[in-house]
Amino acid sequence: MRHSPPCTLGRGSHRPHVNLHAASKSQILSIASYLLIALLTAIPILAIATGAFAQHAVALVAAIILAMAARDADDLESTAQLLKRFSFAILIPIVWMALQTFPAPFSSLANPIWSATSTALNEPSLPGRISIDPGATLRSLFFYLTSVSLVVSTVIVAKDRHRAETILFVLSAVTTFMSVEVLLGRLGWFASLIPDIGAPTSPFPAAATLAILANGALVARALERHQHQQDMYNSASLPFWLGVLSCLSGIAVAFAAIATLARGTLLAVTGLGLTVMVFIAAVRRLGFRSWPSAILFVVLAAMAASMAVPHFQSGGSGLLGFVGFVPEEVALAERLLADAPWLGNGVGTFGLISRAYQDFGTGALAAPPSTAVLIAIESGRWALVVLAGIAAQLFFVTFRGAIRRGRDSFFSAAAAAGVLAVLCESFLDSSLSSSSIQIIVAVMVGLGLAQAAGRTSNVKRPGDMPAP
Repeated sequence: MRHSPPCTLGRGSHRPHVNLHAASKSQILSIASYLLIALLTAIPILAIATGAFAQHAVALVAAIILAMAARDADDLESTAQLLKRFSFAILIPIVWMALQTFPAPFSSLANPIWSATSTALNEPSLPGRISIDPGATLRSLFFYLTSVSLVVSTVIVAKDRHRAETILFVLSAVTTFMSVEVLLGRLGWFASLIPDIGAPTSPFPAAATLAILANGALVARALERHQHQQDMYNSASLPFWLGVLSCLSGIAVAFAAIATLARGTLLAVTGLGLTVMVFIAAVRRLGFRSWPSAILFVVLAAMAASMAVPHFQSGGSGLLGFVGFVPEEVALAERLLADAPWLGNGVGTFGLISRAYQDFGTGALAAPPSTAVLIAIESGRWALVVLAGIAAQLFFVTFRGAIRRGRDSFFSAAAAAGVLAVLCESFLDSSLSSSSIQIIVAVMVGLGLAQAAGRTSNVKRPGDMPAP
């Protein structure tokens, strides 16, 4: 008697549909990663180009990447859960920039320039605001949202290990190429093509610092992969040595770029970032837990800062004591900082407010000597505390993720080192105000957050108690 074949209807009948959905999702994320890589590749050109067109082009590409990366509901939900702890930190700048543009409910909160303008124009009904240029503040809010969208897009795209590695390779190549641009800028023919490399707002010093950290992360990756395959191969292969030597060459080029700029304090900041990565590797090898390791690092960093800060501030006072530029470049910022209201003059208004303080006949536009000074002038001194709090939260999350992660800890280690280095550099120059550096930092932070947790993040350490 012939038996009929078993019925195949049911859950198995939906497998082709699930496979097609997964394939479509992977293809869309791949396209989003290609767009992100294209945006990173264009950074060396964006670092030279100026004007609103480049910023609007970056915002458009970032919006397309986010729209493609956030199409899947599952990815969007998991990313929202991951970033939920940062919701307060993300919303504070948004709310503050929005409040700066609204009419102030009390005249004491409004910038004094509005009352003077109202008297000059004989318009008592002129609404006072915190920002002296609400349009510029709204544009700054728009570009801040662009950076946030890049972080979210990178978190979604970089959850896949292979895509994350590709993005890290591109970050290393781009920042290393920008370091090469610094060296070429010292030559006569290239000097006209790459102007103002040593200016306070130049993105190239920060790019050299991040190049060292990105290449250091790739060295850690190569060592980790080699250690993982040690049972299969007794000696290191040729690709291993080529990869390590190329990364070490990139580090050497970046160090040469910083030395060419004669920025000794920036070398110290870069060394601090490398110390973070070495410290993470050491505590992972020793099997320390995440929070004791973080507390130990904070204690060591505080001891180092207590010895270093007095030397940095020997030539000045307050925020300007960290800046190493000539007095002529700092004098205008000193007057602006002294007269800045406690609520600030409005984000994005430095160029406008500085014109009122410039000497008559001065043609060149003033530049803020450091990002910290820029924030204090535009958002108020209290905003520096908020900035430090946001950076501290990002640092501890990525630091903890790097220690807990079983493999691929170099992503989060590079992000933690990058956040700390950029925070320290914000007191030395204003390179963080460059859109090019903002893109690099946003992608590096997104990589660290995406790879801070995973299936290998709950590995057992020496001394861990067995699960019940």
